Amino acid sequence: MAEDTKKSAGDGQEEAKPKRSKKMLLIVGPLLLLLLGGGGGAGWYFYAKSKADADDENIEATKQADAGKPKVFSNLDPFVVNLADDGGDRLIQLGVVLEVADTKAAGDITAQMPAVRNAILLLLSAKQSSELLTLPGKQALAADIALATGGVLGWKPAPKAADAPAQPRKVKADTQAAAEQSKGEREDANADEADADEEKPKKSVKKPAAKAPHPPNPVAGVHFSQFLVQ
Repeated sequence: MAEDTKKSAGDGQEEAKPKRSKKMLLIVGPLLLLLLGGGGGAGWYFYAKSKADADDENIEATKQADAGKPKVFSNLDPFVVNLADDGGDRLIQLGVVLEVADTKAAGDITAQMPAVRNAILLLLSAKQSSELLTLPGKQALAADIALATGGVLGWKPAPKAADAPAQPRKVKADTQAAAEQSKGEREDANADEADADEEKPKKSVKKPAAKAPHPPNPVAGVHFSQFLVQ
């Protein structure tokens, strides 16, 4: 009897072990899944954050590179020009420094220097001293010099919008017969035109292609190193 009791007790312990192992799997399994899922989410978060930071750094570096890009200037010899005042006794002594888009534009100005100076001389000789003594007058002169120099280099400003075509005037009937046309005849004519329009194949309307942006003036700015009106 004692042996049977020991065997039954031993069998009970052996049955208890698998149950405990199953409970441990039920508890530990979800915990492992949570840990793995949390670790993957955290890894993705830090990866995305690091990538966004890297993109921001690249954008900032590009901005700094553009901001740090040296400007290109072209110095012109001073101008001494008689102005268009009455009597011709007023003149201007002007020093001009052109800010250009790149070294190619600076080279083009050097190559075209006689034409550039001629265009600016003609421009100055058409001005009066009263125009050039005010700040708006000086700013307008700088804009005119930029346009004139850009024109010498082959640049043209964007064309202005063309005026809308004039609408055709309605022509009144000049015969009594046309004025006395019956309502029924007009309705028949309109019906025939409508039928003819329906029979015609409809043409597909093509959208106008997007125009390329107009190229900017190679002369980006005009700076005065000397400005004296006498």
